[in-house]
Amino acid sequence: MSEWMPLPFPKCPRCQKSWVKSYHCCLVPGEVLVEPYQRQAKCCSCSEQWYVLNTSFNCSCGYTFSASEVENALSTTQLLKQRLIQKLNEMDSFERSITTKSQSSFKQWIGSISYEIGRLLGTTVSQAKQLIDNFFEKWSF
Repeated sequence: MSEWMPLPFPKCPRCQKSWVKSYHCCLVPGEVLVEPYQRQAKCCSCSEQWYVLNTSFNCSCGYTFSASEVENALSTTQLLKQRLIQKLNEMDSFERSITTKSQSSFKQWIGSISYEIGRLLGTTVSQAKQLIDNFFEKWSF
């Protein structure tokens, strides 16, 4: 199983800042990806590859540090943990999107049903919609 994922910029030993992505210092700085099992890193722009522990980090505070100073943050376990958290967040976001779309669709359906019921019964649409909304609120979980 080989999967490249963003290499997080580890916490800087000097300023304690970190980022979710790292960028390679090449002609056109590209995002750095890492393959946790092979412990390889690569640049998306220039395609250069190197052993992840040979990575050097240049922080925005001006401090330059090597991967060996933050080896624990670049361990396979930590990288996979971050990937798992990223996947769970993506799944959570997708689930919220589905919920929002289904609620919107259900409200549209209620609106159209209310209109038809109101038209057939000769009552106003808002009264019919209110009646149906009250029904579903009373029986929802």
